[in-house]
Amino acid sequence: MTVDRTFVVVEGTVKMAKDCIRLRRPTEDDVEKFLAWSHDEELGDLTGWEYPDEEEKIRDWLFNKTHNRDRRFLVIEYNAHPIGDIELCNIAWRSGHAELKVCIAEKQYWNKGLGTRAINMVLEEAFEHLGLEEVYLRVYGKNQRAVRAYGKVGFTIKGFLRRKDPDWQEIWLMSLTKARFREMKRQASA
Repeated sequence: MTVDRTFVVVEGTVKMAKDCIRLRRPTEDDVEKFLAWSHDEELGDLTGWEYPDEEEKIRDWLFNKTHNRDRRFLVIEYNAHPIGDIELCNIAWRSGHAELKVCIAEKQYWNKGLGTRAINMVLEEAFEHLGLEEVYLRVYGKNQRAVRAYGKVGFTIKGFLRRKDPDWQEIWLMSLTKARFREMKRQASA
């Protein structure tokens, strides 16, 4: 485990030593990946947000994401290749709440459990080192791949955002408390 000034960067392995997932701070070398991901319409449709679409804007965006006291933004790396990003944002230090955002941008890594593993790593950090009490998220109801990943970790549905507008996508609100996360970990290790 290596430590940087704002977030413990953790590594986890499963099955074989070469099967390594790592969370790390973004570097200049990641700009090209984020630029490529910014042009993927399917990612934007599933996540509801888009990466900046110009190189200089991506640099500024990454700088702002990594130099903000109320967020922890990390690149998900699998076998030494960036495959997406994960973020705790809107951290409310006094109440102990934060929002989770995650994107496995490299589609060949979808449905492999890597998002779930990255989420678990970030939640471990959030609850055991940052002292947070609850992590929440918003996800499009149509993104069942993400809903399943969140459910595996222990997130539960708290509500829905709906509109009568047929072009508007339903948003599911999910959350996970520190107590539930610890209970899920205890059950998994039993």
